Amino acid sequence: MSQVKEITAGYTYTKNLGNYESLKIDGSVTITVQPGETAEEVTAKAYSVAKQQVVNGLKTWGAGVGR
Repeated sequence: MSQVKEITAGYTYTKNLGNYESLKIDGSVTITVQPGETAEEVTAKAYSVAKQQVVNGLKTWGAGVGR
């Protein structure tokens, strides 16, 4: 079985703003699997980081939605 060296995870949030407009915020990260880590552990960490990027994006850009 081959050894996993990197994990890439992404998370996307899309909000329909009406009138054929939408706000789409993406977050993604690539993490190197370190010795002693499992692919599952790194995947969970990667999704957590990507999701936090989206949350931060919503804090920055979401406040201006609908104005």
